[in-house]
Amino acid sequence: MKKRATTVLMKTVKLILRVPLDHIIKIKNSQVKVLSLIACLSVFYAMETAAQVNTVEFGKNRVQYQKFSWKYYQTDNFNTYFSQDGLGLGKYVAQVAELELNSIEEFVEYGSQRRINIVVYNNYDEMQQSNIGLGIDWQNTGGVTKLVNNKMIVYYDGNHANLRNQIRQGIARNLVENLLFGDDLGEFAANQALLDLPKWLTDGYIAYAAENWNTTLDDDLRGTMLAGDYNNFYQFAFEKPLLAGHSFWKYIADKYGKNKVTYFLYLARIYRNLNNASNKIAKKKFKVILRDFMTDVQQQYFKDIKGRRNTPRGQLSVSEDIGKKDYIHFNANPQPRSFTYALVEFKQGRYQVVLMENFVDKKVLLKLGVRTREEEKHPNYPLLAWDGKGTRLAVLYNEEGKTKFFVYDLVNRTKLWKQEIEKFDQIQDMKYMLDNNTLIFSGVRSGQSDIYVYKIDKQTIEQVTNDIYDDLDPSFVAFPNKTGILYSSNRPTAQAASSDDSLPGDHFNIYLVDNWNKSDVKQISKLTDLKMGNARFPSQYNQSHFTFISDENGINNRYAGFFTTERAGLDTLVFIGDEMLRNPPKNEVDSLLKEWNKTDIDSVGFVSITNDSSYVFPLTNYQSSMLETRTAGDNQQVSEVVKLGDVKLLYRLKVDENVLRRRNVNARPTEFRRKQIEEEKVALRKEAGLQNQPDSIKKKQDDFFNTGFDDEKKDTTKSKLGNVVKSEEKQKESVLKKAKIFEYRPPKFFNDYLVSGFNNNVLVTRFQAYQGGAGPIQLSNDNPLNGIIRVGTSDLFEDWKFAGGFRISPDLNNNEYVFTSQYLKKRIDYALTYYRTGVKNPALYNDSAQFSKLFTNLYQATITYPFNKIQSLRMNIGYRSDKYVSLSTDPTSLKAPDNRNTYGLAHIEYVHDDAITPAMNIWNGLRYKVFFDINARIAKTGASGPKNHPTTFNFGFDARHYLPIYRNIIWAVRAAGDFSWGNQKIIYYLGGVDNWLMFGQNQKDDGTYRYFNPANTPDPDNDYAYQSLAVNVRGFKQNVANGNNALVINSEVRAPVFSSLFNKPINNAFLRNFQIVQFIDLGSAWNGKYDKIERPSVIYGAPPVAVKIKAGGVGPFAGGYGFGARSTLLGYFLRFDAAWEMNGVFKGKPQFYFAMGLDF
Repeated sequence: MKKRATTVLMKTVKLILRVPLDHIIKIKNSQVKVLSLIACLSVFYAMETAAQVNTVEFGKNRVQYQKFSWKYYQTDNFNTYFSQDGLGLGKYVAQVAELELNSIEEFVEYGSQRRINIVVYNNYDEMQQSNIGLGIDWQNTGGVTKLVNNKMIVYYDGNHANLRNQIRQGIARNLVENLLFGDDLGEFAANQALLDLPKWLTDGYIAYAAENWNTTLDDDLRGTMLAGDYNNFYQFAFEKPLLAGHSFWKYIADKYGKNKVTYFLYLARIYRNLNNASNKIAKKKFKVILRDFMTDVQQQYFKDIKGRRNTPRGQLSVSEDIGKKDYIHFNANPQPRSFTYALVEFKQGRYQVVLMENFVDKKVLLKLGVRTREEEKHPNYPLLAWDGKGTRLAVLYNEEGKTKFFVYDLVNRTKLWKQEIEKFDQIQDMKYMLDNNTLIFSGVRSGQSDIYVYKIDKQTIEQVTNDIYDDLDPSFVAFPNKTGILYSSNRPTAQAASSDDSLPGDHFNIYLVDNWNKSDVKQISKLTDLKMGNARFPSQYNQSHFTFISDENGINNRYAGFFTTERAGLDTLVFIGDEMLRNPPKNEVDSLLKEWNKTDIDSVGFVSITNDSSYVFPLTNYQSSMLETRTAGDNQQVSEVVKLGDVKLLYRLKVDENVLRRRNVNARPTEFRRKQIEEEKVALRKEAGLQNQPDSIKKKQDDFFNTGFDDEKKDTTKSKLGNVVKSEEKQKESVLKKAKIFEYRPPKFFNDYLVSGFNNNVLVTRFQAYQGGAGPIQLSNDNPLNGIIRVGTSDLFEDWKFAGGFRISPDLNNNEYVFTSQYLKKRIDYALTYYRTGVKNPALYNDSAQFSKLFTNLYQATITYPFNKIQSLRMNIGYRSDKYVSLSTDPTSLKAPDNRNTYGLAHIEYVHDDAITPAMNIWNGLRYKVFFDINARIAKTGASGPKNHPTTFNFGFDARHYLPIYRNIIWAVRAAGDFSWGNQKIIYYLGGVDNWLMFGQNQKDDGTYRYFNPANTPDPDNDYAYQSLAVNVRGFKQNVANGNNALVINSEVRAPVFSSLFNKPINNAFLRNFQIVQFIDLGSAWNGKYDKIERPSVIYGAPPVAVKIKAGGVGPFAGGYGFGARSTLLGYFLRFDAAWEMNGVFKGKPQFYFAMGLDF
């Protein structure tokens, strides 16, 4: 730890020294503390700002299908948590995290300050059940790590390279966020308020720190730049923020030096301005750098594609436009003359397995998922595979945590063999093998990816490989004199050992394994030896060739391998106890016999050995990478999927014998790959220069017979089969040797959030005790603005959550207290809530001679059953007490009795929420709820009531739809209604806006009213238990109408002006979140049944002189329209509206509203 502290100190000093002296700002310690406190109050309040309309709780769900039992490895810098069957993954993540930390710290120039918690899930579907980050707006693209504070979650998709990248991204995000915002609360709040960098910039830096660049990113950027869809960088960054950010930092590194990347971000943090940072680095304004990026990168890629083909030479089977839909897992029918193909359609979280016959006949075989508006695809499922004759299609998918499988028979038009495959955590690939009853899988069990053969009718599996390396893309092959299974693996060599601390290699190569040998000793032959890129998706091409896809030159191209084999003899296997010796010398056998205390060996076996080799060469030289490929038919044709702009093309190609014979395709490296090769050569030269320092005096101690000539090179052509190849590198001590393993028991709790500041939103319930028609109505304890402190904590996995807080009024009389607890570990979620509020001199007693205080206590239990991510059923039962206490100011008031009403409450609601939040106060999608309430008075003390146990029923709905128009400009529409009946009812006051800041007295000096019109008195024949608001209906004050029924319709066009219309960096939160709103509101409130609805009337004056005028509006609705402005100020989201009644065009004076909190 001392060494780490010294490293961090040196890096901190290095950062300080890099600040120009003329830009150092001196601030007194007291000023810093004050700024931090103000920022803390502002920022953390902003995380909780809400209003009555906006606090209508929707929310997505995490559905748990299985029970997790957690353990964790504790190493120097990480706690790595893994569940059942995840021990191997836990070991891998613990090792990789420690190995990668130093390089990321060195790049970021910042050291980890405390242990980082890594939660490892065995597969993608398990990760989807995690509660971590629930309620937080995650960014969900394939390959990005989910991180909360010093906690991150990763999952295994069958490829350790992807898992390593997730680990690096999580570490990088943790370090960068601590670097930008600080570690302690005050520093975090101050930096959050003052430092306002674009999200694409910081997320791009994190991605670049995790992985500088790769061929997939290069291909995505090439396609984007050459398509010409974006006129400037900001359009690009809006549509593809992560790619834009990642490529921007690569551009800075390529043009100005890699050491300038972190320095640029550091200067942006110090100056709090991107222009100052870019002027220091490049002597240019930031917008000029972005303009140069668009020009330079496009020119580079135009130069790069010269001489390359843009499409394969084959039969175009289908083309699909990937606008709102994407098309994956194309599978062409293997029949040569067939025009049938199968594919998976993906749209916003929903999957469809589609069978297309003759290009026009579409049959949907399977529907999966729900509409979530998210673009993250499942890394593996659904999987499709044709049998050799093209008469059966196998479909494998995951549903509710289970791996399911069926076969569709095209002849009989039926689904066969509907099964659940329970023996795998996940399956990465699936193909038919030999007949229509045998499948070959790349499956994951206990965190290990291996090859399996599966018999469909008997549901039996046979394991072919068994090692810690990733064995992917299996395919059966039959060459002359040799059959087996081709597959892609990241094992370093064919004979690489497999142990707990073994780590996969950096590249995937093609291997051949003998599938007929049923013993544990199988011959594995390495057929490719790539030093750059990966070799994937092998299959047989013809009788003497196999084919595969590789990005060795920087683009996924097709390669071929000419396969040859010859018999090499037999290997002798000697078995003694639990150990096996291969071709052992006699002294080794004797030593092992003595160790096992035996006089003779147990058994002897023999394995036939062949020398397998291949000559590999490229077949294609494409402009853009192949996205998918499958074998189509009896090894005579393949399918290829390429993407041109926004169109995916599926081609079917026959074996091109001329290309195989000539072998004259030159797949030259891309510019990115060429630079990568040059950098590796430079690094090797430097390493060689350090290692081979000449010494003219001293010779090697063991070189006694020096001839004076150069040392003879070793013969590397001899087969190393059966020999143990020892590593020449000095072995480092394994991370696992020092690691300790612990049970996760009892749960560890961490602070989730802190809310402090000013607040006037609804905390728990929108129903107040009825106050006899007096107003104005303020649902936040009758005060326009209050101070609030609220703290939340949860365990590591966020299965247990606790929150508590209190809200204080300015006069310290009307205070509220709330405590909540949630248990989310299982599919059914549970919650308990306690809420207490006190209001001095409520309106009901405001005109009496006595002073009183209303105390409300609410105890509530909640049960939630999620159907899926976006739909749930929620039920509440509660006990509520409203107690009016007379304040003792004289002997009479001392004897006055207290009045108390107690109620039993029940509430049930169905919730749908697929909306996403791309920006502040902006949503895309649909959310709605339908609910029903039953309230029954249990007891009443004090004044007599009409009935002992009256009941209240209430039915309501709230539906909202957000339609994108351009960028983040949206059209938001809402319809909401409440209808109450029973012995006691709920009264709704129509008019105004939610969270209206009502300062000053309601009645003005001239006798008119500011906020609430008391002339519309409630129906005296109705008995009301509670009161609430029906908002927003702008253009009117509160109580333009009231009744036990209310209906509101809202329409808003929200336009974030600067962020949507200006193509320049906006570092100021006020300008970036500034929105202009045009709105139309309609609403009505009435008593009686639905047929009693009518246009509300506005009453001016008071009896005996009162004028009743029908309100402006449409049909039975009062209506208003107008314009508003919104933005954030010191972390608070503020709204200002000017509205007119619908009785002309801007006729009369507008009604103004100033409010806090987000819109609906």
